[in-house]
Amino acid sequence: MADIRSHDPLGRSDGGPASGRGGSSSGGGAADQARQALRDATDRASDAWDSASEYGSRYYRQGSRAVGNVDTATMTGFLVAGAIGFGLGWLVFGQHSYSGDYVARRMSRSSERDD
Repeated sequence: MADIRSHDPLGRSDGGPASGRGGSSSGGGAADQARQALRDATDRASDAWDSASEYGSRYYRQGSRAVGNVDTATMTGFLVAGAIGFGLGWLVFGQHSYSGDYVARRMSRSSERDD
């Protein structure tokens, strides 16, 4: 049986990177390029994560200061406005029609095919 290393197209004799004896170095070069590209990508991802973390903490601090500076009357006004908006939304979209012609039911019927 023939030794598999003697038929290696990249000229590697020990299964490692291309050896210096008449072997092609393109396989090792491609692997090195891939490793370098991976290192570059991980460095950029790490830098992007650090930047996003820094921006996030800055925005959190600004938001905390803004909410901390709101007085009681303003906060009460926001809560009342939110409650009124919720109530109006519930009145418009939350109740079924008393005539029995519920919009979602009509839409469901219109999507059904009569073959």
